[in-house]
Amino acid sequence: MAPCLALFLIWAGASVFLLLEPVNGETECVFPFVYENRKYFDCTRRGSIMYWCSLDAEYKENWKYCRNKDFARCYFPFIYHNKVYDNCTTLGSFNGKPWCSLSPNYDEDKVWKYC
Repeated sequence: MAPCLALFLIWAGASVFLLLEPVNGETECVFPFVYENRKYFDCTRRGSIMYWCSLDAEYKENWKYCRNKDFARCYFPFIYHNKVYDNCTTLGSFNGKPWCSLSPNYDEDKVWKYC
């Protein structure tokens, strides 16, 4: 399950509400990361209402909410249809917008974003 945001406990007759915080500071997202046997190349909302990322290649409950600067960047150079690209391309784009791969090999990973 994705990071828990809150926990409500009843202990010794007293109610306690604990807010479980993500790791803060200048720690970097690790891409790709594996969470629940799935590989993520960018921030995800899986199990959460807000985008988050892992701070470990294999999710170990170290995570943080994604800020604009945390989302994955284009990976250059990348391979698309067995050709190497050093910048964004419009090839294969159904609407003509330039795009890029989020991994070294789009043909294998099929992960991308618009430039």
